[in-house]
Amino acid sequence: MPFVALEKIHQLHDGYRKPVKLVGQDFLLLHENGKTCLIRNQCPHAGAPLTHATCSDNVLRCPMHGIEFDLTTGRSRSPVCANALQFFQLIYEGSSIGIDLR
Repeated sequence: MPFVALEKIHQLHDGYRKPVKLVGQDFLLLHENGKTCLIRNQCPHAGAPLTHATCSDNVLRCPMHGIEFDLTTGRSRSPVCANALQFFQLIYEGSSIGIDLR
């Protein structure tokens, strides 16, 4: 499958969140501090959806247990969780941002 558009670039703004399902898996497209990320919509600690996670100072906070993840590295700031967020490479094509599923 080639390029799959996820959103129009002009729709992105700090605080933007959009859950998306691709190839049977849940992802979260988010935009914070001028940066757009695509991550698995699942907390690496307990599997909770991150759709309603809060974000401040480039730190994403899971709504279930409050575990914080650095949006630059993906690493947890808690010793309780050794796993990191999984990032997926985004592609800009024309006026859209998306992912190449090849």
